[in-house]
Amino acid sequence: MTIEVEAKFPVHRLAQLQLDAEKLGFRFPDDAALEQDDYFNHPSRDFRQTDEALRIRRCGSELVLTWKGPRLDNLSKTRHELEVPFPVAADQIADKLQSLTAILLALGFTHSGCVRKLRRSASLVFEGRTFHCSLDDVSGLPLHAELETLCEDCEKQDALQSLLRLAASLNLQLQERRSYLELVLTSNRDDSAPPQPDARSQ
Repeated sequence: MTIEVEAKFPVHRLAQLQLDAEKLGFRFPDDAALEQDDYFNHPSRDFRQTDEALRIRRCGSELVLTWKGPRLDNLSKTRHELEVPFPVAADQIADKLQSLTAILLALGFTHSGCVRKLRRSASLVFEGRTFHCSLDDVSGLPLHAELETLCEDCEKQDALQSLLRLAASLNLQLQERRSYLELVLTSNRDDSAPPQPDARSQ
């Protein structure tokens, strides 16, 4: 089973990150792609407890159904991953998305949240591995950068160490191990919380 070795970092200085990335050889497109991720929870086990994820991603004229297993270490967001792409004609994508969603709901899955983001991605061969770097502008969140590569299980540790060295080369240091869905749901709860009295006025 394929393993996705991944780490995510908040971006505080975008211009400097882009400059550092381009010096290494990343070439980001001028235009960002809009991605919509709809997440679903299992009818008989809570993915929030098992640290799994099931989503349908809509990007352009493609739908991708993805399952991600629990995180495999304490240093990154590395997981087992299975994906099934569904190339769809542009005028049919809304209907196909509705049908895929309806199948999951009919099987007892529940919709657990939606993440919309503008993503610019670039690829680079680093230490013999192909890495993808994504600059993600997620609705309601600060800007983040993701680094990822795919590998076999026996290569996981080597791939992770390469990723961490690449992150260091880009001056990406403070990891965010929560998923975008977790961050969005947390942000929504914070926004809806009633204002707290100022302790200084007590």
